Amino acid sequence: MKNSESKKSEKYILAERAVFRANSGLYFLEECLALIHKGGTDPAFSRSLYILFSYNFELILKSRILLASELISRKDLIEKIKSHDLELLSKRLSIEELQSINVKNILKNENFGFTEYLVEILDGRTIIFQDLIDVRYDFEKDGLRNIDLNESAKMQSDVNILLAMTKDIMKMLPPNK
Repeated sequence: MKNSESKKSEKYILAERAVFRANSGLYFLEECLALIHKGGTDPAFSRSLYILFSYNFELILKSRILLASELISRKDLIEKIKSHDLELLSKRLSIEELQSINVKNILKNENFGFTEYLVEILDGRTIIFQDLIDVRYDFEKDGLRNIDLNESAKMQSDVNILLAMTKDIMKMLPPNK
C-alpha cells in the first residue's frame, strides 16, 4: 500500500479508486463515441458501449455508497457494494446522498425482455443503462433491442452528465498529502 493511502481509511481508498476508474473509463467511452460509434444503434459496437456505460455508472454509484458508509473493514465495505443491480445499490443511499451526485431516482425496468435502469437526474432527464449482466448474456434471449438512430449523440450527452458526477464525488474525497 502506498504511504499516502495508508493514512486514509479504507472507504476513501476504495471510493477514490472506483471514481477515478469511472472517470478514465468515461473519457475512453467519450473517445469511442467520437471516433468509432458516431450514429445509431449498431450491434457490433453498441453492446460493448452499453457494457462500458453501465460499468462506469456502477462505479460512480459504488464510490458514493462507500463515501456514505460507516463501515470500517475492507471486507464489509466490499460486501456492501456487491451487486450489479443499480436500483438495489441506489437504495443503499439516502435521497440527499443520491441528490449529491445529481440523481433523483433509479428504477429497474423491463423493455422487450431486456432489463434496463432508468436513472432520473435532478433536472428531470432520464439516462437509460442496460443491466450489466443482461447485456452480456443477451444472446440467450429471443428478442432484439430497439434501434435508436441518435444513440451516439444521446450517449455523448449522457457521458458529460456522468463526468460531472465523477467530479462531484472527487470533491468529497479527502485531499492527498
